[in-house]
Amino acid sequence: MKMSYLSYRTEMLKKVRPLKAAPKLWNYLKYRCLKRESVIPIRRYTPQIGAMLVTLRCNLDCGYCSVARISHEGKADLWEREATLEKVKCIFANPLFANCLLVDLLGGEPLLVEDLGCIIAYLTERGHITNISTNGLLLAQRIAELRQAGVSRINVSIYDTNQSDIEGDLPEINRVFPVHASIVLLRTMVEKFPEGLLNTARFLRDAGCLSLRFFMYRPVGIKPKPEEIIPDNSPAYIELQRRINEALPGFCLWPAVVKAKGAKKRCPQLWQRISCDMSGKMAVCCGTDMILEGPNSNLFENAPEEIFNHPTLVKMRQGLLDPNPEPPQICKTCNLLEEPGW
Repeated sequence: MKMSYLSYRTEMLKKVRPLKAAPKLWNYLKYRCLKRESVIPIRRYTPQIGAMLVTLRCNLDCGYCSVARISHEGKADLWEREATLEKVKCIFANPLFANCLLVDLLGGEPLLVEDLGCIIAYLTERGHITNISTNGLLLAQRIAELRQAGVSRINVSIYDTNQSDIEGDLPEINRVFPVHASIVLLRTMVEKFPEGLLNTARFLRDAGCLSLRFFMYRPVGIKPKPEEIIPDNSPAYIELQRRINEALPGFCLWPAVVKAKGAKKRCPQLWQRISCDMSGKMAVCCGTDMILEGPNSNLFENAPEEIFNHPTLVKMRQGLLDPNPEPPQICKTCNLLEEPGW
């Protein structure tokens, strides 16, 4: 049996500290019970997932990384947008982030951030669940610090560019603090290198990782490649699932494919999640590298309710709530369109 998303999330929720997290759990309950609208007064509820781009720096250079695109285009002062404990405190003083149950610490490479341990300790003390997505190259050096700080989950992203470097470290890392792993699936990988994916999955399990989560490639980054999207009728993808689930039952989580037509519009991200960088710039959603533009698009400069109801977000919510028209353009290449979230 393949690992279920319910068990994956349950493992995370075991990290909740009920007394510290009480306001966040109440906020989540309101989100679950109240009807979704295109315009949301923040007195009803605020997002349950807060994502922070804690750095634009990285010790890898992956073509499909949206952060790499920003850096290559020279649109960012890397140090201005580097996390410090004081900047994080300012972000979580904002009502949009204050009651997020889960906090994703993203990059770039988060382990390059000097204050990362202090940031996690601060968030843990506030009652947030914390998740780090990392390429793992510095993880052996910092794993004990992160565990002591109270990190809830660590996800190691596996790429061709880091796999050989971290393979030797993973068994020891997992003895200190067991991690999850993830791989972004491109059509070429699934069709031409299924044996390599199976071998990698087997190694990760044997090295002590808790799970392997596959993600669908999305055409973002420096050189988007729409041809690498896995079609919904891909026999290679179906066969890869069968082989890996048979060899490693209960270890892997599989994403839905992007449907060419007829997809149900169930994605909750525009209601459930909010994301910013350290200068206060707000992202649109987790399925794109677009940021909000124009007025009411900066966490440090604008009112929370105006940001949460930015015209771009309101228009996209309207497109998701209306069952008749096509989904918003951004959503058409995102496999999360049918995912109901949690």
